Amino acid sequence: MAQDDNEPPKVRGPPPGATAPPAHVKKPQIYEIFPGAKPEGQGDKPASDQERVPQPTLTEGLQSIKADDFFGVHKMPCARQGLMTGIGAGAVTGMVRYVVGGRIPRATNWAFGAFFLGSILQWEYCRAQRNNERAAMARVVEIIDKKQAEKKAQATEAARLRKEAAEERARQEDAATKKSWYKLW
Repeated sequence: MAQDDNEPPKVRGPPPGATAPPAHVKKPQIYEIFPGAKPEGQGDKPASDQERVPQPTLTEGLQSIKADDFFGVHKMPCARQGLMTGIGAGAVTGMVRYVVGGRIPRATNWAFGAFFLGSILQWEYCRAQRNNERAAMARVVEIIDKKQAEKKAQATEAARLRKEAAEERARQEDAATKKSWYKLW
């Protein structure tokens, strides 16, 4: 489904499989909202399957396909890699099958099968890599958030200690500058 340019992107929560926010994060950022999911605090009672999202029908799915979807295939992640791998696998398999002694229609069938299989396998491999990378990035962001919170806590503690030291110096200076009512010399 292509998203309209005038429609703002939907905000979604953390990716599936993401870990819970660390203890120092009081209100985690919500990046995306998945269909049927409610953000925290919007209903304590879990919704039943019927209340979430109605299951789409085949006709609704077919009606959602637009011509722009076919013209934008090259923009989809992993599509180029999958198609290029499929083309290469199909060409090599078809040529080898023809050279080995197959007839042209049979070699073409083998080429198409290899194209289809190679494209799907490369597509799935690329998607798995992207999902792994996304999960790793979520962990990195979590670690960076934790380190930033630790640094902020350390900076706050250092500022508190500096302030206390300055107050102590000021008290000592005040005590030193106070003159007694008598003067010995």
